Amino acid sequence: MTDRRLWRGAAIIAALAFAGVALYLSPLRQMIDARSLLAAARASRDAWWSIPAFFVIYAIFDVLFIPTQALGVVAVLVWGWLRGATIELFAATFGAIFPFLIARGALREPIAARLAKHASMARILEREGFTLLLVLRVVPILPYTLLNYVAGLSSLRLWQYVVATLIGMIPSAYIFGYFVDALVQGVMEPREVLLRALAAGVLFAILIVATRLAAPRVRRRLASRDHTASPPAGGDRG
Repeated sequence: MTDRRLWRGAAIIAALAFAGVALYLSPLRQMIDARSLLAAARASRDAWWSIPAFFVIYAIFDVLFIPTQALGVVAVLVWGWLRGATIELFAATFGAIFPFLIARGALREPIAARLAKHASMARILEREGFTLLLVLRVVPILPYTLLNYVAGLSSLRLWQYVVATLIGMIPSAYIFGYFVDALVQGVMEPREVLLRALAAGVLFAILIVATRLAAPRVRRRLASRDHTASPPAGGDRG
């Protein structure tokens, strides 16, 4: 399933790159004022409320299991790729705290019941702690929003969770930000579209290939750890 998601992501990236090249070659490019669109998106980026609002929206997405990739695109469009990726990185880390605390609080039982098939992952996180969570943030065996809740069912300390999330999401945040910016700048500056799309594609390809190679090893390690662990007193619901 993980490999399928990775290949689906690669197909989406390829489709976006193809769409950018197609837009460059098509007459529609002359009808689109990319600079005006980008200026409109960035009109409020220096307003005092823009970053807090982005953090709040990100947290809502995290709590409701809504995929956050679109917010990453918005961050790049509004603040540029470097600043936008940085803002998204901290917003993602901040937003991830709330599912973690919810899973650890009064809603622990219903969340544990909903995520019963991932109970073994929570148990392994209890034993492996910071290092494993860091690996899982870099190698997305579990989706970002799902892992937030699963980690909350473990005994990880909050500071370990926050630091591992922040560090582990650095590669994907900045590579994704650069890729989005490459497409935007390619529309604005047609001469650079192929070069920038190629560079961004190579970066993403490296991340995808590294993830695909690492994921089976991580899964085997997790499986072996789970088999050697003694079952909890209440039985294994995973």
